[in-house]
Amino acid sequence: MRVGVIASFAVFVAATSVALGLPATHAAAPLAQSTFPKHPWVEGVDPVVENELFYAAYGALPTHNILKVYAFSASGYESAAVRFSGRVPHEARDLTIDELAHEAVTLIRTAFDEFPEIQHVDVWATVPVAASQATTVENTVFSVSADRSMYERIEDRTDMSDFGILNAFGRIWVAPQVPR
Repeated sequence: MRVGVIASFAVFVAATSVALGLPATHAAAPLAQSTFPKHPWVEGVDPVVENELFYAAYGALPTHNILKVYAFSASGYESAAVRFSGRVPHEARDLTIDELAHEAVTLIRTAFDEFPEIQHVDVWATVPVAASQATTVENTVFSVSADRSMYERIEDRTDMSDFGILNAFGRIWVAPQVPR
């Protein structure tokens, strides 16, 4: 399942970036770099939304561990993805399953509550891997896909835990090495 989710997301990113290229009429006047300054957390095709989502998400998490933000828009359908660190910054400790779930729910709520145009958000956590291990060690440890329609059905429920909220989306993956 993990490979399928990651592969699906990669296909979506590739298809979206090709499908959303500038029309030929704009080829003579490319966007100036100063119009959309490049930030290390911005990776998708909508840098303005990405930057705003980065700061909203960064401020919402107590560990402030947002790594990358992606935003996509295709024919009126907007989606986003947020990658955060599964390791506590400046510590040698990985987040526990409860901490990952809480941060994921916080990111989902932030994306949907503060960005009404976003209809889908993918959230995943990675743990840094030493460069010498990068080709042999999988560093994605958690992922969930959330859609707005389900979120709107459960957003006001006070009887649901973080796991209850995540499980409502039906698309959650946790690596076996995540501390329990």
